[in-house]
Amino acid sequence: MPDSARLWAVTLDAREPPTDADLDRLAALGTTHLTLIPFGFQRTANTPRIRLNTDAGWYSESDQGIRTLAQMADDRGMGLILKPHLWLGSYNTDGQERNAIGFETEAEWTEWEAAYTRFLMHYARLARDVAADVLVVGTELARAAHERPDFWRALITEVRSVYRGDLTYAANWYDEYETIPFWNALDYIGVQAYFPLSDANEPSTEALIRGWDAHVDALQEVAARAERPVLFTEAGYRSVRTAAAKPWVWPDRHADDPSSHAPELQARLYEALFTRFSEVPWFAGIVLWKWHPARNADRPQSFTPQGKPAEDVIRRGFAQEPLADS
Repeated sequence: MPDSARLWAVTLDAREPPTDADLDRLAALGTTHLTLIPFGFQRTANTPRIRLNTDAGWYSESDQGIRTLAQMADDRGMGLILKPHLWLGSYNTDGQERNAIGFETEAEWTEWEAAYTRFLMHYARLARDVAADVLVVGTELARAAHERPDFWRALITEVRSVYRGDLTYAANWYDEYETIPFWNALDYIGVQAYFPLSDANEPSTEALIRGWDAHVDALQEVAARAERPVLFTEAGYRSVRTAAAKPWVWPDRHADDPSSHAPELQARLYEALFTRFSEVPWFAGIVLWKWHPARNADRPQSFTPQGKPAEDVIRRGFAQEPLADS
């Protein structure tokens, strides 16, 4: 693992193999860990079967791509976080309500749990083979997490039998992370940190820092109760005017108004994030959402910070340089 007090990770999303220059740019940003997301595919929230696609056409989701990228990251002093997701339905962003996955009969739950165990254990072994530093055992599976805690504890035990790195679960910021019943079986409290910070049209950095106050109090309470540090398993902002109020909203190239482009707000949001958590003792780090290879990075209103003012803010944040007067 890279020698860093915190994890400063970036999620890489690459349809085709990234170049050496792509990885060099991430390393120069101060990234300590590359985060990769393979998928299992489930037809609906109440279908108890999961399909693996280990030879995915999307490079960063395939086993071979993960193996190669892990080595490229290691060559540059970066570690790896492996973060498997379930994808529901067809290939679009509609209906991705993983939180609703659940069943009405014990037989269906048992079938799904067996399928999920096969899915996750494949990536536990891959994480072992590529010497990943962190494995995420589940992402935004709120109903399953709350209704089947014994399953998750047994799964975590099974994962630890083959993989010796750190484990976390990625719980949604809304109506999930505060009530996960198995945090103390993991190494980090993982939070998908799309917290709303301000409804103002042009919030200042100071206002955005204050917007974190109530969320920080709630996070601290969970950290104290579970006696585990908090890792933001996702945190990111689009460069649009609504990013402070609704940071979770996904880009829509058909609906996004070009006049809503707001790269300066994106930069202020990152500035507020790094400033507010710079000296929080129970905070373990951030997995930023997300980064594309240079040839796919021209996305003016998307989450990627490349070529925008936010990129320099992130560089200074990863270096833990002072960004604002907190």
